[in-house]
Amino acid sequence: MLNIALLDDHDVVRHGSYVHLSQDPRFHVVGNHATTRALVNTLLHHLVDVAVVDYTLAEGDLQGMELLRMLRRRFPRVRVLMFSANVHHVMISNTLAAGAAGVISKAETLDELARAIGRVAAGHDHVPLNYRDEHAEHRLSQAEREVLQLCLSGLTVTDIAQQRHRSIKTISTQKHAAFRKLGLRTDRDLFTLRHQLAVW
Repeated sequence: MLNIALLDDHDVVRHGSYVHLSQDPRFHVVGNHATTRALVNTLLHHLVDVAVVDYTLAEGDLQGMELLRMLRRRFPRVRVLMFSANVHHVMISNTLAAGAAGVISKAETLDELARAIGRVAAGHDHVPLNYRDEHAEHRLSQAEREVLQLCLSGLTVTDIAQQRHRSIKTISTQKHAAFRKLGLRTDRDLFTLRHQLAVW
């Protein structure tokens, strides 16, 4: 039986995951937490095989990559499965590079969550089905990178076209191509990457 610890600041998500996993004979949920501090306390006092960790917690708590690096540093034996509502190519690549055993979207079913836990506990990586590793088709061109940087600075497509002396259609095409490569849908998704731009 695998010992599982959960960390998610959303009560409904956390409780639903807890109930489903507790009914699976493969798992023993030893902790169900809303804060990093509570999770760390469980990891200090229990042997945990897999920690299912929300990528974005409440304001004031550790977040994303910072949280992952802390867990990998303090509890290297624990396999960390990152759980997020906003899963995209850059987030997956960066978390795997930082030591996560896998990434799963909150849009997946609870059965898929259980399958992901089983995979990472067995020593395998787990990524969403539509994720492909870093191939050429995912690499942004220099122009696409620059357009996204300008978007993040607050400029509109029209502003960028004027600044770069290009047509609005050209800039819009570059922006949409970059979004497609990164698995992004909205400008809000893009802004979640702000702290990860250095690795592009």
